[in-house]
Amino acid sequence: MTTSTDFLPPRPAAPARFPRGMRALYASATDLLSLFPETAFRHRMMPFSAISQRVLIVNEPEMVRRVFITGRAEFEAKSRHFRQALEPVIGDSMFLNSGEVWLTRRALMAKLLHPSRTPGFHPLFVQGAEELARSWNGRVDVAAGFAAATALAVMRALFGDAARPEDAAKLARSFTAYEGAVLAVDFAHVFGLPEKLTGWQFHTARRHARAIRRLCSACIAAAGPDVGGLFGELRAALAEDGRPLLDPTQLINEVAMLLLAGSETSANVLTWTVYLLALHQPTRERVLAELGAVLGGRAPEASELNALPFTKAVIQEAMRLYPPVPYLSREAARAERIAGIQVKPGETVMALPWLLHRNEHLWEAPHAFRPERFLPDAPQKPPQFGYLPFSIGPRVCAGASFAMAEMLVFMAVLLPRLDFSIPPGAAPVPRARLTLRPRGGMPLMVTPR
Repeated sequence: MTTSTDFLPPRPAAPARFPRGMRALYASATDLLSLFPETAFRHRMMPFSAISQRVLIVNEPEMVRRVFITGRAEFEAKSRHFRQALEPVIGDSMFLNSGEVWLTRRALMAKLLHPSRTPGFHPLFVQGAEELARSWNGRVDVAAGFAAATALAVMRALFGDAARPEDAAKLARSFTAYEGAVLAVDFAHVFGLPEKLTGWQFHTARRHARAIRRLCSACIAAAGPDVGGLFGELRAALAEDGRPLLDPTQLINEVAMLLLAGSETSANVLTWTVYLLALHQPTRERVLAELGAVLGGRAPEASELNALPFTKAVIQEAMRLYPPVPYLSREAARAERIAGIQVKPGETVMALPWLLHRNEHLWEAPHAFRPERFLPDAPQKPPQFGYLPFSIGPRVCAGASFAMAEMLVFMAVLLPRLDFSIPPGAAPVPRARLTLRPRGGMPLMVTPR
């Protein structure tokens, strides 16, 4: 139940009812969030039919478990639209693969990004946060700044000293343009057309995709044959027969995947976190008090991140309210039944963290900003299978530990040094395409403390 002291951060206005027909298709193509009325936060599941296709949205933990964990064989593949939307950038990378190829590459990524290795990346996080703190003053689009800074952190983890800030900024701009050009609906699929006819709707996006892949190729070439870091390990990985696991094209695919997946989540969460702190003074003051007591104004050591439970809780609550990945989609491999609904082979089943994280049956005061709900001593734990900021099941983000440590470091370095406030007239609105970003960026006033 929402109380009079709760802070309710802005969210898009909900329609009175689900749009239908072409209005629903238009809304889906421009912003998924515009589809859902207030009742959607209470529904357990929502089947949608559009021309020749149907989509089933599951919005209840047991159904999420059924699709993404116990039914992983039946729902292993990403949806056709998700594949079409990302293949121009990341090709056949682990993020889109399934079957034996996915198992092999997932094992490699799990080794490279194992939580035990996260402290080794800590100096890169501190370096990036301190560079950002020195560069920000006045009116700043923090969304663009975080995107470039987190991309640079991943580049440094991949290529070491060969990573260049100008390449990271270019990558961030290119992916922003790419995401803005990708339609959120596969119209060819909706109208029952073959997959090969989908390309027309991605024409502009493919131009930006080519720019991203050229940049990845240039970074690989600039790194040289003796580069260490994660890329050196990727290139040295061997298959069971002793041959290289990844050929040159597959190396570019995996590098593009790491750069985008490794920077997008962190950048979006950091953007929404500083926005929430700029809006809510009591939380901001509590975070600053914790950082001051533990760190005394200096950058954290890797071992000190666990001593910042409230700062971490603020980040976790930001991911609940503004989940960086707005939807998880799977394609049914064969006929299945979910809670009485028949799913045909090839149909799409989705979970939308935007809805699940605000489900009125799972969360108290679901639209309120309450970081305390994620503290270790909170009386009620987040619902299992009801909180999916890094996906869930076998495809849970391999870099989740990397991302959480990075976000904590950025907050610990930036907040004591910079004050963030909302410029007059600024009203950021979340828009769900491939990720959940503020439409038009996130302009904030940044003032050194």
